[in-house]
Amino acid sequence: MLSTPGGAIESAVSVLILGTAEWDSAVATNQHYVTRELAVGAQVTFVESLGLRRPTLRPDDIVRMVGRARRAFGASAGPSPRQPARARPANTRIVSPLVVPVHRAPTRPLNRAVLRRATADWLTGDLPRVLWTFTPVTYGLEDAADVVVYHCVDLLARFPGVDSVAVTNGERDLAARPGVVAIATSDAVREHLASSGFSRIELLENVADGTVFQRGSRPAAERRPAAIFSGNLTTAKLDVALLERVAVTVGELGGELILAGPLAAGGGGSFTAELRRLEKVGARHIGLLTPSQLAEVAGSCAVGLVPYALNEYTVGVSPLKCFEYLSSGLAVLSTPLPSMRRTAESNPYVVTAGDDEFADHLGRLLTPVTDEVIAGRIDSAGRHGWVERGQLLRRLLAARLSAAG
Repeated sequence: MLSTPGGAIESAVSVLILGTAEWDSAVATNQHYVTRELAVGAQVTFVESLGLRRPTLRPDDIVRMVGRARRAFGASAGPSPRQPARARPANTRIVSPLVVPVHRAPTRPLNRAVLRRATADWLTGDLPRVLWTFTPVTYGLEDAADVVVYHCVDLLARFPGVDSVAVTNGERDLAARPGVVAIATSDAVREHLASSGFSRIELLENVADGTVFQRGSRPAAERRPAAIFSGNLTTAKLDVALLERVAVTVGELGGELILAGPLAAGGGGSFTAELRRLEKVGARHIGLLTPSQLAEVAGSCAVGLVPYALNEYTVGVSPLKCFEYLSSGLAVLSTPLPSMRRTAESNPYVVTAGDDEFADHLGRLLTPVTDEVIAGRIDSAGRHGWVERGQLLRRLLAARLSAAG
């Protein structure tokens, strides 16, 4: 099976994507973009999260559970007032199986039956079947697939609240299946997959929808000494004490720290108290924006931040926001995550720094630059966009389908 020069799959194929989030989740992640790209030439079914993190009684979790129940019974839950609906690509359907968010022996038969019923069109169709899963908890759907891809974007078992036993067992079972292709988004994830027994691993670090952010970029004369963090505001990832110092430093230089994104979407603990602390020292939270709205804000700033704490979970993170920032013409300043150190080695517009040096680097990067520097930052992100990545993924899939015969 071949692909066209533009990367579209020539022959019809049915792709089942098992996600780890809802389709209309607050922040678009790798799984949403992969769905869009594979839908170029394929029939795609996106299965919303099976609930690897046990839900709590927090308001956000309750809203998600009610929305899932409504969708499972065929009703439209509608987007949250704070959250725009995400466009569904052509050739794509979204399914919301009402599984029990516990993946141990007592609930497995029920969950397996519910999942198979929700994916019956894929299971019984005449087209070649591809399972492209972002979760290792698959309930045996790989047995019906001609091609299986495990797209591992994080060290999932280490995220707070996730059932690490279910994740570990699922990865063991997938690794034991001949022919499975695993995709890792960072060196740490690749090493984890290798230690889990996967024999074929592709390293594909996260990329960004750069064209959207390029459109919002402004000339140097229209920028201000502001630093921005865009993404999920969660204690599982962010170094809050560092962000407090950043807010103070930026304020002393006549600028501000802008925070854009939802509060603790997908778990990891509440962020309400932390946000109050940040606002007291001058940070401004502008909430959840569409990509185009975020691009307009980012395009007026000077520095994009990746202020992640260094812990056993973030060691495997590959922040796609790095290339969103660069596409906006921003300098990027990050804590020394392994993936960001790797990026900084080849990109002069990306700087990593520890606590002692962070403020000094921030002050330097907030100073005005020329339009030529902004253009250089944008150009450096050009090879890390979804246009190129989509073509690569479709070629990879076409090659695996050909090999499967």
